Amino acid sequence: MKLLLKAMFGSIDPDGNLLAREVKDDDTEYLAEVLDWTEIDGVKFDVKFRDGNLEITMEGSDLSPNVTLNYTTKINVVKQIVHKIPEAKFTSSVLNKFIRKGNKILSSEPCNREKRIPPNIVLIKEIEGID
Repeated sequence: MKLLLKAMFGSIDPDGNLLAREVKDDDTEYLAEVLDWTEIDGVKFDVKFRDGNLEITMEGSDLSPNVTLNYTTKINVVKQIVHKIPEAKFTSSVLNKFIRKGNKILSSEPCNREKRIPPNIVLIKEIEGID
């Protein structure tokens, strides 16, 4: 199965507090490429920057769109992704691993080191299943 995620880069501090959402700059497309073709637990992530958003396609077995998002406009906290039904437990686990791994990769990118508000976290806005 494939899942399509609409997302954006945000910025968090070392304690995980959300500093900014929709962080875009001259390096945004490059940073999407850095995360492109990440593989976690047999799930491949195709990451592209299109029309001002990140488009992430997840491809693998046992994926389900029945998970919560890690981002909401109502609070300034990046939340853990949680499964809504038992069959989506694998998906929530893989997505949380991807977000943590992405944070480590983005935080260590040379182009982000000197930025006051670096794009260093993937904020997921929508998830849908596609075939």
